[in-house]
Amino acid sequence: MNDYLFDVVVVLLYFIIVLIAGVLVSRKHNKDSANDFLTGGHSLNWIKTGLTLIAMSIDTGIMGVAGLGFVWGLAIQVNALNLWISAPLAAMFLIPIYWRSKIITTPELLEKRFSVHSRSLFSGLMVLYNIIVLGTSIYLGGLILQTIFGWNLLLSCLLIIIIVGIYVMMGGMKTVLTINIYQAIFITTTLITVGITCIYKVGGLSEILHSNVESATGAPLASTMFPIELSWTSKLWYAMPAGILWGALAGTAWIAINFGMVQRLLAAKNEKHAQKAILFTGAGHVFTFFFAYVVGISIRILKPELAKADESYVYAILNFFPTGVRGLLIAGLIASLISTIDGLLTSSGTLVTQDIFLRFIKPGARDRSTKRFARIVQACVLAIAFFIVPVAAKEQTVTRLIQDLISIPLGVMVALYLVGVFSTKATPWAAFTGALAGTVTGILIYFLLPDVNFLNRGLIGFTTVVVTTFTLSIFEKQQPIESLSNLTVFTLSDIKGPWVGQGAWKHLWKWIAAIILGWVILTIIWEMIVSL
Repeated sequence: MNDYLFDVVVVLLYFIIVLIAGVLVSRKHNKDSANDFLTGGHSLNWIKTGLTLIAMSIDTGIMGVAGLGFVWGLAIQVNALNLWISAPLAAMFLIPIYWRSKIITTPELLEKRFSVHSRSLFSGLMVLYNIIVLGTSIYLGGLILQTIFGWNLLLSCLLIIIIVGIYVMMGGMKTVLTINIYQAIFITTTLITVGITCIYKVGGLSEILHSNVESATGAPLASTMFPIELSWTSKLWYAMPAGILWGALAGTAWIAINFGMVQRLLAAKNEKHAQKAILFTGAGHVFTFFFAYVVGISIRILKPELAKADESYVYAILNFFPTGVRGLLIAGLIASLISTIDGLLTSSGTLVTQDIFLRFIKPGARDRSTKRFARIVQACVLAIAFFIVPVAAKEQTVTRLIQDLISIPLGVMVALYLVGVFSTKATPWAAFTGALAGTVTGILIYFLLPDVNFLNRGLIGFTTVVVTTFTLSIFEKQQPIESLSNLTVFTLSDIKGPWVGQGAWKHLWKWIAAIILGWVILTIIWEMIVSL
């Protein structure tokens, strides 16, 4: 413990700084309107918006990502699909609809497009999703402190909950956004520092590119080629071709439909800034996650006998850095946790407040009552998430647990949105029935056919929603086209589709084409070097 005394001091100082900064920023925004408290207002440029998105999307699960790199190498880098498909899709089609429909929450769009039933089901799935990820994120943060410093797991988790809960409940979304901008810089610096150090320790990037060590796919660790496996019960993490489709759908659900991320997009100054931010985030995901995969690959080459793949990230920090620096890097991991927890917490509070309290219980409530209710919801969500910690502690691989559980709601959520946004034929009751059928199907498969790969389970749920919706829509009266104004890509009031993203940013297609082409060329060159 004495070897880590200085590191403990550094981590504790980080906690104190975050708490003080959170309280000070919260005091500044404490008198904001209830709307700004819940949404953050339209105040951020695209760089700041992108940084808050990156901060939200990177959590301590990055240790699990490094573990995946240890086992599967770069073949697991499906997050590149966020750059190729998910982010461009959101920038071109979804963000224009968010802006013109003037929504506050993503479920609200489903009520406008379909019905209050679809909105309520989506909200329930979204809050469930938030609680699952929140609980496991808190657990991973506590596990870091327990593993490195020997602290009690539950007390470590409780410390994290108290710090985040204080500034979120005091200052709301604007406080979270402000803190996240700086957290994103800290997190990214941590990832790059650990990644580059591991590359140096293994002997340089050329050693990784030409390593003969094979991943679990049978290919070199540095290869980005996905394994092909058509079995429904495949044990491969992302078997192709299903992996490409699910990766694109899950990525879209995560960065462009999941309300925790959309809440940040809606805090941008305008539509164009939101579009730039989502492309920035897609590119950021590729590079930040690359450095995490590199850590796992490097440790696999240097220490293949490591007991658990998920330990590779912590192993690198503890063995490659001097005392004090270790503390800063550990604090960086904790920062990734906190920036995810506060995002999940604010989005949960806003969802329940907007979609239940202001919609059904007390429409037109005053600011004071609205804020009080949101804080009560946030406290309840934290309490429930805390009770997930012992459950997560029993799992051998938390990353696998998260993927297994979230594949059900993600498949349903993205299906509902895509049939609603890209079709004027989908009808209200058909969509609700389809979403319900997809949810039930996913749950049944999870319990009755546990060997089905999580990505196949998600695709089955997605397909069930789409097929059921369009089949039942044949028997339901079509909605008047005027009622769909600003709710589909074909019915925007000021832009005629389908390339609706061009309305706010006329050069958008050029940027999308350049980014996709650039990454394809880079990938081809990388594979050519690996094969030499």
